[in-house]
Amino acid sequence: MAARKTALDKQIVKIAADVRQSLKLPDEQAELVQRYARRAVNRILVYCNRPDLPELLEDVAAQIVEDMLHYDNQAGESAADGIVSSISRGDTTISYKDKRSSYAETVSFVRGYESLLIPFKRMKIPRDAEAAEND
Repeated sequence: MAARKTALDKQIVKIAADVRQSLKLPDEQAELVQRYARRAVNRILVYCNRPDLPELLEDVAAQIVEDMLHYDNQAGESAADGIVSSISRGDTTISYKDKRSSYAETVSFVRGYESLLIPFKRMKIPRDAEAAEND
C-alpha cells in the first residue's frame, strides 16, 4: 500500500535531488541526503512556525543540507571516520572533533540562516479565552 506523497514530501525529494546533483553524490547516498533534507525542512518549519515551506525557502533548505553534509563529512568523495580538527607535524599528532562539539557547532551554524528565515516567520498569536470557549 503506497502512501500518498504530500506537497511537503515532494519538496523534500526535490531539495535532496538538487543537493545530490550539486555535490555530485552517488545514488547510494540518496536516502542519507533525503534524511538530512527532512531535518533541515523540519527545523525551518519549526523556526518559522509554518505548516508549509514556501518555494523561496527551498534554496535555503538546500544550502543548509549541503552545509550539514559537509560539516558531518558526508559530502566528500571519501567520508572519513571523523573530522580532523588539528594536525601537528613534530612527533605527528592528529586530533579529531568529537560528536558533542560537532552537534553544538551544527546548531550554531543553522542560526546563521536566521536572517534568511525571519521574513518567512509567522507570529504566534495567543487566542482569546472567549473564542477558545466558543470553538
